[in-house]
Amino acid sequence: MSTYRQWCQLKDLAFPSSGFVLVLVLLSAPLSGQSPLDSLRRVATSANDTLRINALNQLAQFSMPDSLEQAEQFANKALAEAKKIRYTKGIIYAWRYKGLAADFGGDLDKAIACYDEALRITEVSDKWKREEAGLLVNKGVAYFFAGDMGRALEFYLLADPLFDEIDDESAHAKLLNNLAVVYRQLNRYEDAIRIYQKSIIIKEKINDRIGIANSTHNIGLVYGYMNDYPNTVRYLEKARQQYEDLQEWSEAQSVYLSLGNAFFEMGRMEEAKAAVVKLFASESLDLTLFEQIQARLLRIKVSLADKDFNQAEQWLEEIEPVIFATTFSKAKSTFFELKAYVFHGLQQHAESYEALLMHKQYLDTLQSEERVRQEKDMETKYLTKEKENLIQIQQLELQKNQRERIAYILALLALSLILLLAYRFARLRKKANRLLQEKNLQIEKALGEKELLLKEIHHRVKNNLQIISSLLSLQSRQIEDPKALEAIQEGRNRVNSMALIHKNLYQDEDLVGVDAGEYIEKLTESLITNYNINPKQVVIAKDIDPMKLDVDTIIPLGLILNELISNSLKYAFSDGQAGKMFVSLKREEDGLRLRVADNGRGLPANLDVENLKSLGFRLVKAFTQKLEGELSIQSDRGTSVEICIPKFKAA
Repeated sequence: MSTYRQWCQLKDLAFPSSGFVLVLVLLSAPLSGQSPLDSLRRVATSANDTLRINALNQLAQFSMPDSLEQAEQFANKALAEAKKIRYTKGIIYAWRYKGLAADFGGDLDKAIACYDEALRITEVSDKWKREEAGLLVNKGVAYFFAGDMGRALEFYLLADPLFDEIDDESAHAKLLNNLAVVYRQLNRYEDAIRIYQKSIIIKEKINDRIGIANSTHNIGLVYGYMNDYPNTVRYLEKARQQYEDLQEWSEAQSVYLSLGNAFFEMGRMEEAKAAVVKLFASESLDLTLFEQIQARLLRIKVSLADKDFNQAEQWLEEIEPVIFATTFSKAKSTFFELKAYVFHGLQQHAESYEALLMHKQYLDTLQSEERVRQEKDMETKYLTKEKENLIQIQQLELQKNQRERIAYILALLALSLILLLAYRFARLRKKANRLLQEKNLQIEKALGEKELLLKEIHHRVKNNLQIISSLLSLQSRQIEDPKALEAIQEGRNRVNSMALIHKNLYQDEDLVGVDAGEYIEKLTESLITNYNINPKQVVIAKDIDPMKLDVDTIIPLGLILNELISNSLKYAFSDGQAGKMFVSLKREEDGLRLRVADNGRGLPANLDVENLKSLGFRLVKAFTQKLEGELSIQSDRGTSVEICIPKFKAA
């Protein structure tokens, strides 16, 4: 099989998400230059049992694929602690990350054993249906990389109905990606493209921009199978641009690998060579192990095309121990094929013959009759399942219509009976109690629906604010005036400060307030990122009393904080000057006291604070008045702004 086709198999695959909410851990991290891994390590040593186990599992996830040994160590520690307290979720994810570490390292047997341990737990209860579906996909992907298409298809098909039951559009789109591999392996390329395009429709609906780029990449690869090279290059270039717009540089690297393989298969050697040069331009390849192997095999092929046999031999020696530490049978087959060509070019015919025999041996293993039969069986099973699903859907629709008619008739009869009973026994206490109970149930249901509606409203408001922020970001790319750019960035920061509030609201169970500490942590982190501030240069200390604030208080307070912190980050410190900031929010007897201070250059001596006309200061004064607060500003060894709010709404 060509390098191009091997590479296609990798880019088709989609891995299910972990299910952990990383932000719950990162919110507690101080902004003093700590990385996410440092924050997770701090939680893993100081939090309570379940949070510590979740942090260990997330450390395992973050460590892959850079340090598989470290990832497995974190997963082992999480597994041991989760077993001690019988924390089922922690046990499932620990086994899963152990399996992923083994899978990335090319140890198929160990990966499958770990996934099976987790599946034995998930199969006990429907509570873990989402995790079970993800593990089945992981298992299918592991078999895929090992070259066992039949087993891969088997586990994809087992996962398919589970994703339908959990009603997860994102997971559905990823599974469609994996099922498209089935059609591609059967040379049904039009059907594969149709499934990818269906996946793109779902991803556009949920605004999964990275997923859209992945599917676009895959469509380009399938066109390569069809020898439709103009469409191949068109879709790959489109995917490359999408990844670069998203600043997904590792994925952009993978597109250069795809383009290089495509150009090589097309015989366009100069363009293939240019893609390889671009791919290896950076100091290191930010790719998975499988991708790195494919990139180096492509580089060897290009050297062979240039008849640079000595260079090709050197690169073969470098990659040999890496390939044979994995179970990637197809990569091993390609390795020996290239080795045969190299030795032939070096006039070492005996060595060339030995390499050719090894290539044939691996090729025969991949194409064994048993595996082909199993794949054909799974093909028949999959196509039959499609027909059965269609028939079942039609039958369910008929049954649904019949049930609706019967339910309508029964509803009319029941209503008549209830009216009759209400007329006869209206004065009976039992009837009154029953009606009261029904009303209570209706009220509980209405309250539940209201809570769901409020969550949806906050979610949509947050999404709309993020859309506004994205539109401002897009508009800023067309503006060259520095002042206009600064104004748009400040507008984005104000929009983001409100979006954070609505995000906290729809994630909170009671929907009535926002945790002030979490919100201020997110806001300061966002502003530091937006202004490209080095956290080691400007340190922000915080002293926030634990409290939840009502929306009427937190929104103006958040906008005030946005202006004050932004002003300090922009003006308090000269270029390259180190400094400190302090943000405090204290609940005192006379109300709420907010203070934002820095040890920067301070305000100019002749500045008339009361008559400042800047939009930021006007906003601070306006929102302080809205909160009926008192504003005071001092400029001594820096700037200190303090606002006392005697009346505020706590959640």
